Amino acid sequence: MRLSRIIGSAVAMLAAAGAFAIAGTPAQAQPVPQPPYPPVPPALTVSDSTVEVGATFTVFGTGYGGNELVRLVFTAEPLAARAPGAQPARLNSGGVGAMAPVARQATTVYTDPTTITVRANPTGEFSVRVRFTRQLTVTITGTGLTTGRVASTTVTIVRPQPGLPVTGGETGSQLTLGATLLAVGVLLVLTAVVWRRRSRRTPARSRTRTRTLTPVG
Repeated sequence: MRLSRIIGSAVAMLAAAGAFAIAGTPAQAQPVPQPPYPPVPPALTVSDSTVEVGATFTVFGTGYGGNELVRLVFTAEPLAARAPGAQPARLNSGGVGAMAPVARQATTVYTDPTTITVRANPTGEFSVRVRFTRQLTVTITGTGLTTGRVASTTVTIVRPQPGLPVTGGETGSQLTLGATLLAVGVLLVLTAVVWRRRSRRTPARSRTRTRTLTPVG
């Protein structure tokens, strides 16, 4: 009996000591997510680097603070005169800004702006739609009012280029004229074929009449 009690007491003491040791062990701290290092630099891009006067384009911003207010400053300079014989600037149908990962594109269009303050989304992105009514070279600078991050880009506003010489109405007129000429040509060919057949039959009839009128004897 004494041996059993001794063994039972030893087991109880070991169990208590193990429980105390487990309870006294400090929990491991969970790792805190760290921001990317180095941080992604801010960037400003535009949907078109060369646009016509009065046309709307979009300014995209990325790499700013989440929900940060960003001030956009538009510095406009007169477009330099083109050298004699130089080709006009070609319109850019799309730029890298068109693929910027902005969640929602702005709907308001600002005309000839000088300063715009816009709030970035939680990932530090934004977009603004603007247009200018004169030929200009516009430098756009975006500054984060909290982080102080700065980025810039440039867009050229050019005079509207002349359209193509052939319009939709002129194309329809040309198609009508072509169909008319084709019909006239087919009619002339048919007329020539009929006239040729008749000309072949006329000598045979003349010979028949001549033989009939010739006296016998």
